[in-house]
Amino acid sequence: MVDVTRYNFDELLPEVKAHIEASSFVALDTEFTGLHVEGSTGNSLFDSPDLRYEKLKQLTSQFTVCQIGLCAFVKEPKKNSYVGHAYNFYLFPRSCADIDARFLCQASSLEFLVQHNFDFNRLFYDGISYMNTTQEKSLKEQPIIEMARGVDEDMLKHCHTVIAEWLPSTIEGDKLPLDVTLSDKFVSLQLQTMLRDYFPVIWTNTSATGQVIVKRVSEESRKELEKATENRLLEYILGFTHVFRILVESKKPLLGHNMLTDLLFVHEKFHNPLPDKFNDFKKAIHTLFPQVVDTKNLSFKLKKELIEKGLPVTSTGLDQLYQNLCSDKGRFLVLHSPYIELSQNQCKYKDSHPLHEAAYDAYLCGYVFLRLAHFQAAKKISATVSSPLGFRAILDAVKPWMNKLNLIRANVPYINLAGPDPPSRRPRLLYVSAIGMSTLSASKLAEEFSIYSSVDVQLVDKRNALLAVSTYGGCKDIMRAFKDHKALRVKRYNVFQHSRPVRYTLWGAIAVLGAACLWTLFGDQGKVR
Repeated sequence: MVDVTRYNFDELLPEVKAHIEASSFVALDTEFTGLHVEGSTGNSLFDSPDLRYEKLKQLTSQFTVCQIGLCAFVKEPKKNSYVGHAYNFYLFPRSCADIDARFLCQASSLEFLVQHNFDFNRLFYDGISYMNTTQEKSLKEQPIIEMARGVDEDMLKHCHTVIAEWLPSTIEGDKLPLDVTLSDKFVSLQLQTMLRDYFPVIWTNTSATGQVIVKRVSEESRKELEKATENRLLEYILGFTHVFRILVESKKPLLGHNMLTDLLFVHEKFHNPLPDKFNDFKKAIHTLFPQVVDTKNLSFKLKKELIEKGLPVTSTGLDQLYQNLCSDKGRFLVLHSPYIELSQNQCKYKDSHPLHEAAYDAYLCGYVFLRLAHFQAAKKISATVSSPLGFRAILDAVKPWMNKLNLIRANVPYINLAGPDPPSRRPRLLYVSAIGMSTLSASKLAEEFSIYSSVDVQLVDKRNALLAVSTYGGCKDIMRAFKDHKALRVKRYNVFQHSRPVRYTLWGAIAVLGAACLWTLFGDQGKVR
């Protein structure tokens, strides 16, 4: 694993690009500054895909990504093995001109990151900048000098004075090392832009140590240098957005574990603000990443078969899956299981297991995918076949789960980026009414019904509520247990009987129809007379 900050980003970008382009697939994981919006309800069995999208859209607009992990898995030529190249990017948005990101931090999320040894100094001091296309367009429309404002005024005045005293006695080609050394490349670029704007006969660059060097140049040389270095400030501010665009252009399969929220943040922060309509979001993500695999969804589907093979898969959490699949039994469930390792220069994770560090979780995700996908593909392999499977065969084996993202606690199990979402597989809603004069409490109802199944409650009014139940067995148990209950009446929800808006609409329609019939009847009689 390699930690990537703004100080080594430019140096490592070509390496990251090369590994992505050479990879069979890329796994992704993100860490956020918060996960719950104030006033918004959490995940609910009542949630449709559209409603869940609205909730997550609020989330991405208020919080930001503080760390993103990528692991590019490269298949070694003529070998049945994959090497993971993991990169841990610390991200922090730069303020520039009128671009000044605002976001919330949630105490519980930050506490969670602290418990897992997140380095906040690296985040705030060393974080890589980023922006989306809308922000980039806004900056491009502004004069470059506006992007350079914000330099320390005392430092700028000092440099002005030194250069102004030096220039009169110089000729073309003379150089002046300023007593200014800046490790922050962005601040250095801003300072140099301000100096070049003020003195049209100079050019500036930096030494290997970050010292600013001034050089007197001709008018022609100046124009050529300006063309060669145009928009360097903008390129720097784009930062991690360059990596995002490399991923998009590569069209490599993109993996994540429970990755819907990750994809919303990726779209919002590096591509464009999220669209208002859920279907527009699906189309946009599918265009950016045509092949997406959610290992959470894949593991749900294969869990039963893995248990039958003797793996104690009690959870589809990423760490639990990894522990099962990297065991001796997990690695050799089927023939020709591939060898998977981290690259030699990324050995941090060989001796430690820092869960919830983004690059480590990305590596686990890719590892789990290879094991599960190979398990699925190898079902058709005969015991007499001696050659291992290529990646194309492995990827083809998971096509039924391609572009289907797991949806936690909702009325459908997943969303389909490449087509219509599946119908709900949940039991029909139940309608709960208070008997007598008592009133209902959502929390008390949830507590009372949760002994039978996982449930969610929505109050209709003080005396009636809707109940969503996760399993058919639990639904039957509740109906049986509350058949003759003294305080509560539980029925299967009927929209015509229990929905007031529908009832009022029907009554209104009946009234209008009745009035029309009467007018027709008596109106016609009047005409006869």
